[in-house]
Amino acid sequence: MFFAREFVRNMENPCEIQCVANQDAKELAQYIKPFDTVLFILPLYIHAMPGILMDFIEFLEPTKDKSKSMGFIVQAGFIETSQERFLKAYFEGLTARLNYRYLGTVAKGEAAGIYMYPKMFKKVFRQLNRLGVEFERNHAFDRDIVKKMEKPYKLSKPMLILLTIVDKFGLANIGWHKKLKENNAFDKRLEKPFL
Repeated sequence: MFFAREFVRNMENPCEIQCVANQDAKELAQYIKPFDTVLFILPLYIHAMPGILMDFIEFLEPTKDKSKSMGFIVQAGFIETSQERFLKAYFEGLTARLNYRYLGTVAKGEAAGIYMYPKMFKKVFRQLNRLGVEFERNHAFDRDIVKKMEKPYKLSKPMLILLTIVDKFGLANIGWHKKLKENNAFDKRLEKPFL
């Protein structure tokens, strides 16, 4: 929802936002049929989309109107946006099966804690604002903004070494540990309930 709100924030005529999780999937699929453009903004769950969205997609019907378009914006916790490549391929095929014009898939990594620490994501929000404004203007995702948002595609070797050191000393978990303590769950952080 953070991504959706920021995407439409500076538009002159903001896109309508619907939350798939809060609605009947079949009814929502019928509701969006007349729209000429549909954008999905979703979190990435380990190379895949949330099950709620998959359920919704099952109700989408192919269109005969060749002027309809579909695009995707993916928010992921992984740093590298190469993680989204599997989803991009699926979305491109999905739009073809539904007879929509594929507008592309925008991926933004490093955003796992956006709901906990929104102030840390001001740069990302500015990028989303600009992406939305340009989308409204041109009915397309601005390539320069997309390239900036999708960095890094792959981590460099020096960055991997640095992250390994940070992880070894537990510095990467400071924010998460704070949240676990606030919710009285810190002592349970290493439990393995499914083993």
